[in-house]
Amino acid sequence: MSMLNKVEWSKNPLHYVYALVWLTLFVAFAAYVFSGKMFMADGQISLVAILVGWVAQYITQTGTVILILLIGLYVVFRTVTVKNEQ
Repeated sequence: MSMLNKVEWSKNPLHYVYALVWLTLFVAFAAYVFSGKMFMADGQISLVAILVGWVAQYITQTGTVILILLIGLYVVFRTVTVKNEQ
């Protein structure tokens, strides 16, 4: 059985609003990483910038952006679907 057979689309319209918010956040974060502004020092070193920079070093900056977007799409999918009760 595939995963899609076990879930159905939510009938709650608020779930779609939440999904849009999540997607917006992940796209904005991915754009911020892709622009390179996250890695510019402004006097303080951010722990998140260090961790994302470490990942970006190994899978490239574009790969990191793609990974962030895929995680965002997964979160959106999980938000707008509910488990089938069989």
